[in-house]
Amino acid sequence: MKFIAPLEISSKIMTLIEEATKELVLVSPYVEISNWDKMKKCLQRAIDRGVNITFIARKNATQDLSFLKRNEIKLVLVNDLHAKLYLNENYGIVTSQNIVYYSDINSIDIAYRTTENEEREELIEFIKKYISDLSPKVDTTIEKIESTQIKIPELGTSQFKNLCHKFINTYKSAKFTPTSTYIFSGNLLHFADVMISAKYTIKISKEQPMWDKLIDAISNTHFKFKHKFELDLERGNNKYAYISFIPIKVLHSSILTEDFFHLTNEIIRSRTINELAPVILKYPSEWQ
Repeated sequence: MKFIAPLEISSKIMTLIEEATKELVLVSPYVEISNWDKMKKCLQRAIDRGVNITFIARKNATQDLSFLKRNEIKLVLVNDLHAKLYLNENYGIVTSQNIVYYSDINSIDIAYRTTENEEREELIEFIKKYISDLSPKVDTTIEKIESTQIKIPELGTSQFKNLCHKFINTYKSAKFTPTSTYIFSGNLLHFADVMISAKYTIKISKEQPMWDKLIDAISNTHFKFKHKFELDLERGNNKYAYISFIPIKVLHSSILTEDFFHLTNEIIRSRTINELAPVILKYPSEWQ
């Protein structure tokens, strides 16, 4: 590893962002860049280059994440996050400094840059474990968009009936059971139960040997939605894990249906998900 002088930390982080051509993983519990034009331009150039950006911040912190709430950035919020580290596809920086303009001007921080690929890989493994396991024992929640209380939009009666009709007619081999508030299927996805209304909820039995990896695989899939979604994930139930895709605001019910079709098709076609959950491992449906 190579030590970075305190006055150079911010510039080295921005250099790391500028040098990214494929991937950026930025872990900063606290974020404040509303007046930090240089950092915003740096991130925007990475977006313009088509870099795959994941930004991990602290959940329920009072901060402005508006610049990060965009389709080109995967924003993940984690309870009790304190670590700060930044990686591109070639190297990483571990530091005490958040991506906060005040810290750049006033704080005394420490940092080092990795010099070996093995060091970077260790940081990648740490991030994967940290995101999966850090939250309180009774519940784990990972969200793409900041939300202290998730508000679930509603569909009108005719909109909901139209959604049900389209799913039943599009996925003819699946069995659907419409209720007054959602449409349920036990075999739309071979490894899980699905409940669809204005949100799309996947319920995975913990009898699945790889249920936790399935959750991670779904949440880490880069979907191309037309809506912005909150990703609500719960692992705390004794029998089941739940992952829900909740639109911030419904643009139009037909567009929402298209997004749900895209979500379904991407999961069905995913080689990673199919390797984790072979068809023979589907367990009986039992919605609770």
